[in-house]
Amino acid sequence: MTGEILSPPSPSDKVSESDTLTPDTRPAKPSLDFPLFAHQTGRWAKKVKGKLIYLGPWSDPDGALKTWRAIESGKTIKQAKAVAKRQPVKDKPAKPSPDFPLFAHASRRWAKKVRGKLHYFGKWEHSQAALDKWLKEKDYLLAGKRPPVNYDGMTVRRLCDYFFASKQAKHQTGEITTRTLNEYETTCTTLAAAFGDVLADDLTANDFAKLRQQLAKRLGMIRLGNEIVRSRSVFKFAVANRHITMPVCFGTEFARPSAKALRIERAKKGVKIIEADEVRQLIDMADTNMKAMILLAINAGMGNADIAEMRFHHIDLSAATITYPRPKSGIDRKAYLWPQTVEAVEQAISKRPEAKDKADADRVFITRYGNAWNGETTDNPITKEFSKMLASMGTRRPGMSFYALRHTFRTAVDSLPDQRAIDRVMGHVSQHISAAYVEFIDDARLQAVADHVHRWLFGEPMAQATTGKAGAK
Repeated sequence: MTGEILSPPSPSDKVSESDTLTPDTRPAKPSLDFPLFAHQTGRWAKKVKGKLIYLGPWSDPDGALKTWRAIESGKTIKQAKAVAKRQPVKDKPAKPSPDFPLFAHASRRWAKKVRGKLHYFGKWEHSQAALDKWLKEKDYLLAGKRPPVNYDGMTVRRLCDYFFASKQAKHQTGEITTRTLNEYETTCTTLAAAFGDVLADDLTANDFAKLRQQLAKRLGMIRLGNEIVRSRSVFKFAVANRHITMPVCFGTEFARPSAKALRIERAKKGVKIIEADEVRQLIDMADTNMKAMILLAINAGMGNADIAEMRFHHIDLSAATITYPRPKSGIDRKAYLWPQTVEAVEQAISKRPEAKDKADADRVFITRYGNAWNGETTDNPITKEFSKMLASMGTRRPGMSFYALRHTFRTAVDSLPDQRAIDRVMGHVSQHISAAYVEFIDDARLQAVADHVHRWLFGEPMAQATTGKAGAK
């Protein structure tokens, strides 16, 4: 009981002229235990905490009593009056068949409770339409997902198919690498698994917040950031190509990790540096192919994909140079090779087996089985072979990988005061506006970069490169 005071009588509470009675003709209580009294205003009333509450006209004692009982149960007067006016539903239809999955709700709709929540599927008189709607939506509801509003719209699954098809077309023209294509495929698979046949237009910020939480459980900060960027690009593609009517609301949560989070993540993984004595040990213990690869990585700052994709026309052993745009970015670069690197690459070429695939015929490096050293996957042969070497040395630690040689090269050369020459070797682009006006960098500066790292690694200057025996094959 709330003790709430009724507002001034509403017209429906007042008695009609035919009901108007004098105090002497007030009706008697319907029963001895009737808790209300007949007020002179023509209504049944009750005094609560010194205040009068009016509960209905004299002519409707049952309704007034029902209102009072509702107030006693804790409802407000407004709620209690609504309860009193509510008529019991006496004409609920029976189920059309014994196995009909819905029940007739008092709101005159077919309904079903799923995962603790009521869902409505249509009016009683349209039982077949209600059943059809249930069959369309039940898989979503049982999985705890929101059903599509319009089944003819663009679902996330279909959008991912369109997006991935566009990336496949770019891969065929060489605009993106196989590894990039594989990463887009993973992103599309993740989105389709998370949202499936939900319409892209129906996605909310909360949906993306939940997706980020799922991704964060299995990905590190850097990979999480990359996955979020790729996911957002799918929906940007949808808007640009008018597959959806409005830009998707990602909300504030579906964003890349902060710079602080990335710094903490990098600190956990350890420094990506291989010491000079460790690099020399790796060179000494490596087989023919791995020795050449390690020397190219530490000599010219090359990564796994760079080496796997290297073709004969990129390398001139007679001039001891590599002129090779990075597969990842297409940025051109040039580096001078040490005599040790030239010799190691010559030996690798002399023992190189024939490629099984004609498309690999001009690759510098081929495995013993005649395949490419596939640098386009995250789990490639170069990574595996290098990991085995680290394990046999007993020096494997967080941050050590074949790609760490590129980090090591850049760290070793950092004390050289020629940023432009270093960027040219690394295949990086200077952000300074003046870089757009630099057409070439003198070879002596590039040789100085190679000599600087050679001194760091071997403790002596780089001797003049010997003439190579095989510049092409």
